Formats: sequence, structure tokens, C-alpha cells
Amino acid sequence: MKGQAAWALAIVGTLATPLIPASTEPVPVAGAEPVFATPTTLDRVGRIVVPVTLNGLGPFRMLVDTGANRTTISTVVAQRLGFDLATAPTVVLNGVTGSAEVPMVAIQRIRAGDLVLDDQQVPVVEPRLIGGADGILGVAGLRDRRLVVDFRRDLVTISRSRFAQGDELRIRADRVVGGLLGVRVRMGHVRALAVIDTGAEKTLGNRALQEALRADARAQATVYGTTDDIMTGDVASAPDITMDGTVFRHILVTFGDFHIFDVWDLTDEPALIIGMDVLGAMDTFSIDFRLAELRLRS
Repeated sequence: MKGQAAWALAIVGTLATPLIPASTEPVPVAGAEPVFATPTTLDRVGRIVVPVTLNGLGPFRMLVDTGANRTTISTVVAQRLGFDLATAPTVVLNGVTGSAEVPMVAIQRIRAGDLVLDDQQVPVVEPRLIGGADGILGVAGLRDRRLVVDFRRDLVTISRSRFAQGDELRIRADRVVGGLLGVRVRMGHVRALAVIDTGAEKTLGNRALQEALRADARAQATVYGTTDDIMTGDVASAPDITMDGTVFRHILVTFGDFHIFDVWDLTDEPALIIGMDVLGAMDTFSIDFRLAELRLRS
């Protein structure tokens, strides 16, 4: 049994150190609709870590990743759940820097607060490839859901898609391969498509964007993904990133021929992955996958 799965989890620089454990259990939220709302902590490189139970065991520390259309777990967690990885079917995993064939296991139930996902086929990777986390909660595959990350209250909420009222800036998004959403941004005189990726430590750009910006490298950075492939990218200062009425300033972008842009068919047009170095500057942000909408509040 083989298939394709795409991730945009990326670590730039050195491999991440072990994560800070989530401080509490998932918190159920009252109401008729299934909602996942849980306190969150940030790992050492600023990504969002939440507690998740798998087949009734846990909680496990998992990264919330809007750049992943599938959930994945580490080999350590798979062994704790009793899976024999030597006999497991495999799936082709596409990461930022390359692809690899990895084991895949069937999880009967993934539970995060009141959010329950049943009968999930889950790829398995080494912990070192996901920054020492127990796994990745891939939320891009939740196509009828809405994700809200509130940094002020340290709270992550996943609920059914709905037309929400509020004073946040609303930005329409485009659909990318695998259910991911990208927003149109402007960087100086260049227009680009930006994929919002809470699994990425730093913001990454493709070569088409670097050439359009004429961005000269000021340093080199090593980029690690969810496979053993390692790449070197050019680190350069970029013009302000403008999303409608919101401007992100003083951005460093790591440019390269990253494999994930090939997977997403985004090599010819200027494109970038906006990571937690940019997203973490917001008070709150939300992504509605059904409405194809991003909301920001600074």
C-alpha cells in the first residue's frame, strides 16, 4: 500500500532541542459542536505544541501544523502504541527538503479535547526529524474546520467552519495541493503566494521569489525537514510582507530549491512558506479551511 503525503515542517539552522512539555490536559469546550481547545506551549523554536491522545493513550506532545494535510507520529510513539513497524505498509512522505518511504499505521482514534478523528492512516518518522516532538497534528486535512491560535491566552481552538464576526483583518486564500491554503502577499514590488505554516520555524522562499526580489544572500543556512534530506539555503533580508492591511517588517527569508515547492507545483511563480518567525508576531490568527479564509489580529 503506497500513497503520497506532503509536509512543510522545516527547521532552519540546527536541529531543535527537546520540546517544552504541555502543561495541562486538553480542555473540553462547552457547546453543541465538536471543538478542540487546549492550552498550548511553544517549543524552543517557537512552534505550537499541544497535548493529543492516540487510541486512548497519552497525552502526547504534538505540533500543530497548518502546512501538513496529514497527522504523523514518531517511531517512539508508534512502538508505545504496539505497532510492528517492520511489517507495516509504507507511504511516500514529501517534506520540505526531500521525499522518503516511511511506515504507515492505522490509528483508531485521535482525540484533542472534543475533536475526535477516527480511523486515520498515519505515517511514522524518527523523532529527530520532527524536532523531538511526539508527532504532528496536520490540520490542513480538516477541510470543514476552523483553526484559531490565540497567543495572548495561549489557546488553540479547532471548531467547525463558520462565518465569524470580529474585528480581525479578513484575507481570502487560494487552495494549494492537499487542502493547504495560500494567501496573496506583496513583497516590495513583487507579488507572491504565501503558504501559512505553523510547523515551520522560519520563513522559506523559492528561487523564483529570490530572483524576482533580487535578494542577495547575506548568509547560508542548513534546512532540515521530515526526511533525512538536508539542504542549504540563502538567507537574505526581504522587503516588508504586506497582507492587505497588515505589514510584517524586518523579515529574513531562507531561499532555496526546496522539494516541497515542487510537490505543490510552486516553482515557477514567486512563493514562500510563512513560518512562526512571522506568525508569532500576531496576537491571534485563524484559518478557515472550508471558507478559504485567513484572519489576523495584531
